[in-house]
Amino acid sequence: MTPKEKALAWVDEHFDECLAELKNAVACESYAGNEAGLEKMRDTLEADLRRSGLVTQRHPVEGGNALISASLAGDAPETLLFYNHYDVVLPGKTQNWANGAPFSVDERDGFLYGRGVSDDKGGLYYRIHAVRAMMEANGRVPLNLKFLVEGDEETSSPSMSRFAREHVSEFKELTAADVCLWENGCNDAAGHPFLRCGVRAAVAFDLRVTTAKSDVHGRMGATVPSASWRLIWALASLKDAQTERVTIDGFYDDVLPVTEADRQVLRDFPSDEARMKEALQLKSFVRGATGEQLKQQMYMEPSFSVCALEAGEPHNGVRGIVPHTAYARISFYLVANQDPDDIEKKLRAHLQSRGFGDVEVIRCGGESRPVRTPPDHPFRFRACEAASRVYDKPMVIELTQMGAGPASVLADAWPELPIFGMGPANTTANHHAPEENMKIEHYKNAIKCLIELCYSYTEQ
Repeated sequence: MTPKEKALAWVDEHFDECLAELKNAVACESYAGNEAGLEKMRDTLEADLRRSGLVTQRHPVEGGNALISASLAGDAPETLLFYNHYDVVLPGKTQNWANGAPFSVDERDGFLYGRGVSDDKGGLYYRIHAVRAMMEANGRVPLNLKFLVEGDEETSSPSMSRFAREHVSEFKELTAADVCLWENGCNDAAGHPFLRCGVRAAVAFDLRVTTAKSDVHGRMGATVPSASWRLIWALASLKDAQTERVTIDGFYDDVLPVTEADRQVLRDFPSDEARMKEALQLKSFVRGATGEQLKQQMYMEPSFSVCALEAGEPHNGVRGIVPHTAYARISFYLVANQDPDDIEKKLRAHLQSRGFGDVEVIRCGGESRPVRTPPDHPFRFRACEAASRVYDKPMVIELTQMGAGPASVLADAWPELPIFGMGPANTTANHHAPEENMKIEHYKNAIKCLIELCYSYTEQ
């Protein structure tokens, strides 16, 4: 047997052990504010990395969660960097989980259910288990491997951002690589694995309006200014009702044009519009888009959403009032090369110039900038070849990860670093929702695909 064949055989022989280790990691309640759960996860992760032959190091961050790095020298000169995170979002109401215990993995019908099982502990541990397989089977790996695992991704990565700013040389050394594999990937219902080219970004704001000292009776509506109407008009000024285009001056100025390589990826990308409409009970998509235009809007166009609205304290019952305060949370999902700071400046300038200078704008959370990797980068073809040896269906190229992430922190250190996403998640994984899940078959395939990818660097 070749070294690769030995490693692949190890996965089959020890797969139950791998699942048990993943379940143990999910049992660590590593969400923001739970210091005991986060520390238990750090200890567990370090032990599992060392068990796979990696040399680990913990990097404390004052006021935040430590980063964990690990490395292993290999035969080929190239280096793969794995970025992941060990924190998870809160589980929500336990009654919305079938087993009532979000941190105790529930195995049903070929799936694992649990908070963090896909986002991002499954995405992290399949990489650890691929390394384990290669080391246990052969005592060495075919190329240099690095892990960088943070603990604040679900709260906008403040610790990693701070560490990168305050320890520039050390961070560059930890992240020096030929390719970065981002936190996870995806598999669709038809069985296609995805390769994501880059990561989008997001920025959110609270908008607040105060028009009086207190609420007044609704009969005063012709006399006392209404905070709710004031906010409604301000929000309406931000988007055109007919085209649904954002009307902030210069909002689209930095959006990169769609290249021919991008268009080819969009043409090839599978999209079941009818199924999506049925699942969401939609009559049509925004602007009536369909086909390639719909895919272009999804992947190449920034979006603006009003995520929350509140005025008049409706939870306190029916009241006929003129509200004196109103609140909205808005978010922008950005595409390359948009910048969150620039978007904030343009938002403030828009409100001021439209006569809404009284609307308070409050930045929510941290910041990240979108990072795009060209879809015709040579790594794409290496990954697709590796996937073809494991999966029944060909790998699908996705122009970017739809969700946001702190990829710009790595891009600031290494502007030319190509960032791709691949892994065991599925399109109905319920990230951040009850019944988060991962298909067991996808997990095993992801381990084997990464092994194939690693040995492609030494095979002739």
